[in-house]
Amino acid sequence: MGEEHNRMTRRKSLALPLALLVCIVTFYQPTSAFNTLGDASLRRLAEASSLSYLQTDKMSSSPYAETCKLEALTQVVDDQTESGATVFRDESSNTIVVACRGSANIKNFSTNLKFDLVPATRLSLTNPPEQARVHKGFQDASLGLWKVLSQPLLEEVSRLDSPSVIFTGHSLGGATALLCATHYTASTDGRPTVVTFGGPRLCNADLARFIRNEALRGCDVLHLVHSKDPILANNQKLWDQMGFENVGIEMECDPLEPAVYCEETPVKGNPFSIAWNMLDHCKYLGVFVVPRVV
Repeated sequence: MGEEHNRMTRRKSLALPLALLVCIVTFYQPTSAFNTLGDASLRRLAEASSLSYLQTDKMSSSPYAETCKLEALTQVVDDQTESGATVFRDESSNTIVVACRGSANIKNFSTNLKFDLVPATRLSLTNPPEQARVHKGFQDASLGLWKVLSQPLLEEVSRLDSPSVIFTGHSLGGATALLCATHYTASTDGRPTVVTFGGPRLCNADLARFIRNEALRGCDVLHLVHSKDPILANNQKLWDQMGFENVGIEMECDPLEPAVYCEETPVKGNPFSIAWNMLDHCKYLGVFVVPRVV
């Protein structure tokens, strides 16, 4: 109990709007409530990301269908890149959630490997910096996905009275969610929220600054990660060498519990501990986010 108490005094669960996350490092307070985005919790977004791996007629077989409490409106898949997304609605909070699917087939996995930084000319951006560069595979996947997603999404948004729109996704789905949000803001006056789970870095510093300050200005962008995720741990050195940078705020979360942490000084783990279990890439906030058969 003593060790657990010490750990919990170092790590505090947050219950603040994302817009305040940049201000809380030095004066956060402990709370028993879980971080929420309006009425949609981060765990529910993780559940939506998990459900996005399933066809809509299979979602009711998942235990997350009941706890997520989101209504699946439509599901799309791009024929060329095989990137997919499901549009959900939370009527109680007037919210549309776009959950982009992570890697579910060979073509999706090959998309991840097209990591050359190429000019960001296919993201519906207005006057991006000349040196703006983006992961080739993610740019192609987001463009293909947006072509099949835009019409049904914009139709659903138009049916509601100024709904909140959240783009979310796990792994590859986190990358396409962020880039689809840039397409969305170019097509509407909306300012969506973006929440990714175990999402990769996807662009250089020039593009990251441009997306933060221009394309997604006024939008909350949160990248949830954890130290046991082997995909993130094993790619950090490569991303650093290639000049990849995060677009939004990166925060540590628990893989097994619905908790997000903020620390003035990161807690150092066991120096002999190695992130190696691939299943840990699929565990976020107590939700198993992975392709599966139900």
